[in-house]
Amino acid sequence: MIIEDERVLDAPIEIAREVPSPNLEFVENEPDRFQNFMGRFRQIRNAEAHYAFRNALIDHLWEEYSNTE
Repeated sequence: MIIEDERVLDAPIEIAREVPSPNLEFVENEPDRFQNFMGRFRQIRNAEAHYAFRNALIDHLWEEYSNTE
């Protein structure tokens, strides 16, 4: 199937379209908001917590599935 063969050659050309205005949110204390974001980001990217959760998951899976017969 070739796309070029499927287009309508007599179709009218749209020159301009109505675009709704974007909703803007004005922030008064941008540095505080950014610091909150960075704090959450560091919690998510915390290597120590990552390894603790990973090891807990491995232990759980071993307990759950290692004794199945």
